[in-house]
Amino acid sequence: MMFSLMGLGVNVGLAMGISGSVGLYAVLGERALDATLSQTPFTTASSSTFIVLPMFIFMGLMLWYSGITTKLYAAAKVLFFWLPGNQAATTNIAGAGLGAISGSTVGSTYALGRIAIAEMLRNGYDKRLAVGSVLSAGTIGQLIPPSIMMVIFAGFAEVPVGPQLLAGTIPGILLTLAYVLTVVIVALAKPAWVGAGVKGAKTHLTGDEDSLAFGEKTKIVLAAWPVPVLIAVIFGGLGSGLLTVTECASVGAIGAVLYCFAAQKKEQFLKSLTGAARSTLSTVGSVLILLIGAAILSRLLAVTGAAQWLSANMKLMSDNLFVFFALLILLYLVLGMFMDAIAMMLLTVPLIMPIVVAAGYDPMWFGIFLVLMAEISILTPPVGLLVFIGHRMAQDPEINIGQTVSLKDVFVGVFLFVPLALAVVVLITVFPDLVTWLPEQASQ
Repeated sequence: MMFSLMGLGVNVGLAMGISGSVGLYAVLGERALDATLSQTPFTTASSSTFIVLPMFIFMGLMLWYSGITTKLYAAAKVLFFWLPGNQAATTNIAGAGLGAISGSTVGSTYALGRIAIAEMLRNGYDKRLAVGSVLSAGTIGQLIPPSIMMVIFAGFAEVPVGPQLLAGTIPGILLTLAYVLTVVIVALAKPAWVGAGVKGAKTHLTGDEDSLAFGEKTKIVLAAWPVPVLIAVIFGGLGSGLLTVTECASVGAIGAVLYCFAAQKKEQFLKSLTGAARSTLSTVGSVLILLIGAAILSRLLAVTGAAQWLSANMKLMSDNLFVFFALLILLYLVLGMFMDAIAMMLLTVPLIMPIVVAAGYDPMWFGIFLVLMAEISILTPPVGLLVFIGHRMAQDPEINIGQTVSLKDVFVGVFLFVPLALAVVVLITVFPDLVTWLPEQASQ
């Protein structure tokens, strides 16, 4: 019923809630359904874990309205002009920086895409690499704190949100390095894809950042100061224990408002403030609908014993962890073809997490594994949310500068980055300490 409703275009949260409600009525009757529907929405939405969501989202939106994306991208260009395929590599590095202040995959993708795609095409980059580097950069944001998906996982799986956020740091850095390495390999194997030999194109970045005077470079880099400051507040506060997650989010949101106020005129600031507030309400509302629907469906899975049955049967595979995790990776790649990342996470956590924990893995590790797989899967066909966002964005004449960017070009571009991203998944599976080490150090 749930997949049928989703196929008919019903909101994913409503599809989960409706099918879960019908199942509860069939199994337990009217009184149980009445109790669930009267209590679950409030208890789910009022969870203290989710208090940080609106503040992190609002912080990222205010910084985006302030124009920090352009400054961050310019600073990254100055610092990393020496890399082969420097513009595409810079895009991924800037994506990691945006992830550290935003936590929104779609928001980071839009912000980077409007700046980077046109610039790369203008300098002779292959359109597949240009679009692929932007879309892959967007997936970094959900690993590096603050992460909307990580907060949702922590609340839904009932694990501490602060350590869960810190756990994504090292995998996020590894994913960024994997994407940069992909660009370097493509640049060395196919120089024409990064503008080499193209008449009028620069193999370095527009503006010849490598030839700028030291003072000019310093000025460009320092203009992006809010990003390292907010990173220091979030990581320093969480890592030292001086600030709770809620306090970090509050300080970050206030800092973003003050910076936007200082960077813009009064009328423009008021528009930014209003736009960020509206978008925050819309985003949080959408997330809460998903959470409530998933909570109702999870109750059905619990009372019918479906989750326990699946766990008991799949535990037989835990003895061969290689086969188990290979199938798990395949499962999430397939689910990602038809579902968005948050819905996929909420649907599978009650079923899969008990099996993973029984196999000896930390719940925090599973959160990182799940978020990483969810981000990779939204690049895969036939749905591939980010692919269609990138394709639609690339149809704008200001972005494609007259070139035709087909859906096939976009898929080829993102597939360049998938192999090494999956290699990071394998790496954290073989060495789970890469995920758990930083939270453990912070708790000491």
